Amino acid sequence: MMRLHRSLLQSLATILLLLQIGCGATQLGMCAPHTREEGNPVGTWIECFEQPVSHAGITHSVFCLNDGTSKPPVLLLHELTGLSPGTLAYAEELSKDFTVYVPLLFGEKGKFSLMSGLSAYWFQGLVEFFPGGEWGVPSHGSAPIVRWLRGVVQQIGERHNAQHIGIIGNCVTGPIPLALLDNPHVSAAVVAQPALPMRFWWYSDADKSSLGLSPGDFQFADHSSAKIYGVRFETDCISDRAKWQTLRNQFGARFLDGEIPASTYQRDGKPIKGHSTLIGSWKKNDEAGQPSRDARTRVRNFLLAELNRIAQDH
Repeated sequence: MMRLHRSLLQSLATILLLLQIGCGATQLGMCAPHTREEGNPVGTWIECFEQPVSHAGITHSVFCLNDGTSKPPVLLLHELTGLSPGTLAYAEELSKDFTVYVPLLFGEKGKFSLMSGLSAYWFQGLVEFFPGGEWGVPSHGSAPIVRWLRGVVQQIGERHNAQHIGIIGNCVTGPIPLALLDNPHVSAAVVAQPALPMRFWWYSDADKSSLGLSPGDFQFADHSSAKIYGVRFETDCISDRAKWQTLRNQFGARFLDGEIPASTYQRDGKPIKGHSTLIGSWKKNDEAGQPSRDARTRVRNFLLAELNRIAQDH
């Protein structure tokens, strides 16, 4: 009977999601089109820990360049479009100053796929209906993917002999660095265009101001002294500006506002649609990519300043 009941709930949930997915995908496209990224990795990305990391009942690969552990560690979380070539190219840029760790949360390494992200979040996210779902936030506690990432952060800390760690979240992973501040070695968090919670049908005012984390996750962040750098495009309607007010209210002077003004990314006097600040909107040579190039520089300088300052203090 219990199995039948669960099966019925799963079937109903799937039907509802199929009915609603069109509106959700349409809103993503209208508000924040994910354009084809620039950049291709040239290095060889290998399993950081010789095999995929298993923790809290979840197993995923974590990739890095085979360049030792002398530089401070940075955990780079990919966007809804997956661990794309552009993401790995950005990771290689960061690797000039940091030892970069890049988990594969869904999809395939080196492949740009919006549908993989939508499937992982919308169809596998509801832990109440789908056993093994990783992205849904239960009524209490953290999302399973957050618990897995805590295990990754712990392994990075052990590998680096307790060096301090920086974390960058993007889009669907944007607010997750806040939940990882429970580890005392995490000393700098970058929250780039946070898009959680993602809704299928409409966004309430509470959704627009929410960061999609559990109260417990926020408590961990409150008890940390780490600084938080936030970056988004001013007119981004997926990462609503109300989230910025939440960050200011929650963290006060610890929150550093790196919002990109609309005046810097206009065409014919109108702002260009933008969402992916560090990866998808980055262009190497043309003028349209300058705001993202500048944002990358500010993120790099923030991480260098915070991780080096903490190291010097100790």
